[in-house]
Parts: sequence; structure tokens; C-alpha cells
Amino acid sequence: MARSLILPSPETLAGSWRLYREDDRAQACELVLAVQAPSLGGDLECVAGWLGERPARWEPTPDGLWLYGVEGSGIVHLNRQGNDLYQARLASGVVLVLERLQP
Repeated sequence: MARSLILPSPETLAGSWRLYREDDRAQACELVLAVQAPSLGGDLECVAGWLGERPARWEPTPDGLWLYGVEGSGIVHLNRQGNDLYQARLASGVVLVLERLQP
């Protein structure tokens, strides 16, 4: 039986996350998904080092979430891998992992 994907609300994804290369979890960048706007906080310069530009906002999708740049263009789509776990493969082949920080 086919399952429909459900668009999560920004409130369910808001909070503190860490973004890191799949092969280097120790070098994680903190990323804070905020509901207002929805905007981003945390170590955005660290994140920009991997993405090539600084993300400014985010948006949930049925299968993951988008990070957008200042101009509003999509930088990267992270695909949902499980509860509180997302991944994206960059053009360079690097796999980035986004994982929620537990309170």
C-alpha cells in the first residue's frame, strides 16, 4: 500500500541541530531552525563553508527540508532519512548529515 508524504509543520522541526560531513561528525556546525520567518541561527559561517554560501532561511518539504540563501534561491535540499535525521549529497560528492540535538 502506498503512503502519502505529510508536510511537517515548522514547529515540529524547530530547534537545535548539528550539520556535519558524513565522514567527520567531530567537525559539526550548530544550526538552529527558528519558526519565525522561518529563519536560521547558529554557526552559519561554518555551514556556509560546506554549502558555498550562507543560508538565510529554511522550509519543510514532505520528504525533507530546503535551506535557502539570502536571495531566496535554494542552496540544498536535505532528504529525510528517519526521525530527526536528514542527508544531502553535494555536487562534490560530499554527504552532509543534519541531526537534531537532543535536549
